[in-house]
Amino acid sequence: MDTARKQAVCNPLQSKALLSVCIPTFNRRDRVAALVQQLLRADCPLQICVHVDGSTDGTNEALAKIASRDSSLVVTTGPNDGRGRAMFSAIASATGDYCMVFDDDDDLFADRLPEVCEHLSQRGVDEKIAGFVFSMALGHPETAAEPFPLERTNLIKMRADERVVGDKKEVIRTPLLKRVAVPPAGRFRRVPTSLLWSRLAIEYDVICVNIEIGRKRYLPEGMTARIRLLQRQNAYPMLLLNLIYIKAFWLGRYRSVRFLGKAVLACLSFGILSFPFLLKRSFVRVTS
Repeated sequence: MDTARKQAVCNPLQSKALLSVCIPTFNRRDRVAALVQQLLRADCPLQICVHVDGSTDGTNEALAKIASRDSSLVVTTGPNDGRGRAMFSAIASATGDYCMVFDDDDDLFADRLPEVCEHLSQRGVDEKIAGFVFSMALGHPETAAEPFPLERTNLIKMRADERVVGDKKEVIRTPLLKRVAVPPAGRFRRVPTSLLWSRLAIEYDVICVNIEIGRKRYLPEGMTARIRLLQRQNAYPMLLLNLIYIKAFWLGRYRSVRFLGKAVLACLSFGILSFPFLLKRSFVRVTS
């Protein structure tokens, strides 16, 4: 059993947590500690799950000190395997009714969390609803996010047909998120979070809520600054993502032929880049 799952079992937090906030982090001790403290002060039944991805700057020690005072914080650790593995490990620790993945470099509007929890506590939600999507403000403090065009949609249609751009904050029922939070075969440092959302979108819808719950930051040392390189270096997860986009089109989950065309071209590109990995995996299967 890996560290994340072991600690989640050994430290069963209150099942009363409505929302588990899952934070993968690497060498951002001060930012993640401040974010955790902010979450702990929020007037909302939260669990906070942080996975420390092999940090060397004292992050684990700083968070362990906070966790010793508040059992709402679950801290797991592991080697530096990249954001993808860290994200999956944080999700594995979640015990709340809903789960939200939050990056350690983003700003949180903690005063909006009670309103978020009010939406999550609604009863009688359609079983085909996976959860909610909230807005994230972009960059400049005076830049507001565009409102969602539809209240009910799915997480592929929202991008493909409705042309929603920018980062949003998905809050998904924890059992459903754990079902799709399965790492691809192989060891990849980057696995796009959209792979999880696309898996959900095949079957489930979401409710869009025009409440900004944070601000997206793109730090110079962050992954976004080298996203194209990371996509090429971790081509197989990108291939899986675009294959799901193609499947979703044929299942009628969106209508945009333009989006489909881009997915087909991406499959060709990432398929070529994934060929050495797929060949090696096939060889291992044959010889084992």
